[in-house]
Amino acid sequence: MTQPSTPVLPPVAEVAGTHAGAGAEIREAFSRTLARSAGGAQLVVTRNGQTLVDVAGGSMDQDTPVQVYSVSKLLVAFAAAHAHGHGVLDLNRPLAETWPAFDRDATRTVTARMVLNHSSGINGIDRPLTTDELVAGALDEAVEQQDPRWEPGTDHGYQPFTYGALMSGVFRHGAGTTVQDYVAEHITGPSGANFWFGAPDDVLPRVAPLTFEAPVLTEAQAADLASGRALPDGSMVPILQDSPGFFSDPRVIQADWPAMSGVSTARDLAAVANAVLGFGQGEALLSPDQLEGMIAEQRHGMDRTLAHVSRYGSGVELAHGFFPYFGGRSFGHQGAGGSVVAVDPDTGLVFAYTSTHTAATVGGSDAALTLMACTRQVVSGQ
Repeated sequence: MTQPSTPVLPPVAEVAGTHAGAGAEIREAFSRTLARSAGGAQLVVTRNGQTLVDVAGGSMDQDTPVQVYSVSKLLVAFAAAHAHGHGVLDLNRPLAETWPAFDRDATRTVTARMVLNHSSGINGIDRPLTTDELVAGALDEAVEQQDPRWEPGTDHGYQPFTYGALMSGVFRHGAGTTVQDYVAEHITGPSGANFWFGAPDDVLPRVAPLTFEAPVLTEAQAADLASGRALPDGSMVPILQDSPGFFSDPRVIQADWPAMSGVSTARDLAAVANAVLGFGQGEALLSPDQLEGMIAEQRHGMDRTLAHVSRYGSGVELAHGFFPYFGGRSFGHQGAGGSVVAVDPDTGLVFAYTSTHTAATVGGSDAALTLMACTRQVVSGQ
């Protein structure tokens, strides 16, 4: 009798790692997104400190460090909330009181809170900077010389690079320390997580290589840039001219820029978020009042940088149409390269996703949006 032939099957989108209970559905969704995108990815989802999913695939394993870009801003936000709550900084105090360069008419009303909620008016700098200048720290001086592009506190525009240089000055002048050292001592150190502002020499060889698509503007973004409503940032010129070359430059991977030079893994980012909120592991690093001060809505509306609606608390992104996180009081931050950390303080959910692929529209990836929706549905059905 003739035996039926064995069908030739497509390759398998293999996933390494563990899951528990309802995490099986999230793991399967991760496998599907992995098959539809380039490069590699990591995903960790916990609820009340208990792991639902800890997986990786493609070009990454669970311990592969990767550049997470503006997810770094979330760590700075945690540090700022902690420092304010412990009396180390007063985020509502004008910078001019401790930072002499801001003691001038144009900037005298700017506060650290305005920097954190992207309403400082210094969403960018007018003078284009080269990669060499950025690596040499020229942005720190440039933000001191930049006049706000609107009256501080009256509008908002995402600060891709200047957020880091400004918060560096806030900590240096107001707290007598660097924001990087404060994060290490009070946030990542207690959490036991590996997170670096710039890859150390021994980590650099292990950092996952990235892939890029050519950037594309939406119709609304193009119209707002043309009309002058959206304001470009001169410090981003090297990225716009050559994203792959800029982000793969070892000097950039090792730069200690608080706005966008974070290097970590999904597992470590989840550990930080769980420690900050105290999910399943003792006392939270932030008190309930400190958390509320960080996640209370401060800005919501058309963004003068991104040319779409955005919504911010104090250094954190809040749920909105372009990036809904888990809805309600959930918060987090997304970054170029597709990485995302999302936290829901009411359900105990922590979601950390990292990726090696930067899509044509920079920010959290479509895969991350799909996986957050999957996670929300799976958890709500339990």
